[in-house]
Amino acid sequence: MIGDVAVRGAGRKGLGVFALRQFDKGEFIFRRRYGRIVANTRILSLTREERRHLCEIDYARSAVLLAPGCYLNHSCEPNAMRSGVKVFAWRRIRMGDEITIDYRLNAFSGDRWRCSCRAASCTGEIVGDFFSLSPSTPSEYLQFAPRFIQREYRRRLANSRKRVGVAGAPRRLSRVARGSGLRASR
Repeated sequence: MIGDVAVRGAGRKGLGVFALRQFDKGEFIFRRRYGRIVANTRILSLTREERRHLCEIDYARSAVLLAPGCYLNHSCEPNAMRSGVKVFAWRRIRMGDEITIDYRLNAFSGDRWRCSCRAASCTGEIVGDFFSLSPSTPSEYLQFAPRFIQREYRRRLANSRKRVGVAGAPRRLSRVARGSGLRASR
């Protein structure tokens, strides 16, 4: 559990969470804890440090994460996944490895920031939006995404399908469907 991980320096990323033992694929690692939950309209009232450790709960609220979960760094090819507050191994994690998650799993703001993960698939930029993931990734991640993201994904998919006209000729997609990355083809 929390005794199986340690927070320490992760180079240019600042602090990170590291495995003190091996974790097999699917194994529970630890539970993330919230310090407090705030309305998204009140985020600017938080300290700079609190804003660095936020996790979206839904479209209206975010949680300030506590250690060690607040130090989980992003990777475009994560070795761990979070589902609610539980963090588990997405693939085998060796003792000494940094434990990483994909921040886009529950993000929806579209904010952009520099990515330092250096994964093979990394573009150097994180777009904080589940719907900006490459086309194959949402299907892998969807079961772990928060319910509000799952509902929105299904709504956008259904909306996209409704906009495709008879005989496969696409109609104009709504603004929401256009921004979803879902495409109708001719």
